[in-house]
Amino acid sequence: MDITWLGYSAMRLRTRNATVVIDPTDKSSGVDMARPTGDIVLISRDHIHHNFVSGVKGTPFVIDGPGEYEVGGVQIQGVRSRWSVSQEDVFEPTTFYILQAEDMKVVYLGGLNEIPDPKQIQVCSNADIVIVPIEVPEGLSPQDMARLVRSLEPRMVIPTAYQVEEKKKEDALNSFINEMGVEVEDAVQRLSLQRRSIGDKTRIVLLNSRG
Repeated sequence: MDITWLGYSAMRLRTRNATVVIDPTDKSSGVDMARPTGDIVLISRDHIHHNFVSGVKGTPFVIDGPGEYEVGGVQIQGVRSRWSVSQEDVFEPTTFYILQAEDMKVVYLGGLNEIPDPKQIQVCSNADIVIVPIEVPEGLSPQDMARLVRSLEPRMVIPTAYQVEEKKKEDALNSFINEMGVEVEDAVQRLSLQRRSIGDKTRIVLLNSRG
């Protein structure tokens, strides 16, 4: 499996049989993801920074809500959460995803601004890889996201959706890393993974944003 950070919270996962694009974003997010090709698109929120399907080449199978799916050999479970959009208990739906492919379990947490309930946490636990946006406007703080991720006991953590400029990224990324309290690896352009290469010890892997 190859994993690439396209920019903001947009990710691309390539398996032997399918390419999954998660949360495709338009340029108003501040990044240009350069129109990736995808067989499957996963959308966590109905927002242009997360649902820019027309920015993905091809005719992908689009998933934008809860349910269980199998496409191109990738098993996908969407789990409904919610996003508070005002101080008046108004909520909009959001979805996070669990993917199974090539003997690996990948959890994409999406932009959360509430801690998932215990049942939702349980279904995300013991993942091989957790991909977690840590600086989404009005979302959970980097520290709260780190505490949530720690509770899932993943083997590999990939933070996304933080400022990539050196002067701007320090607060969010360093806050997340410090709260996680685990080993951090140098940033790479792309991850190429097999299950046996992940190991059993929780570690943080940084990706360079392509956008």
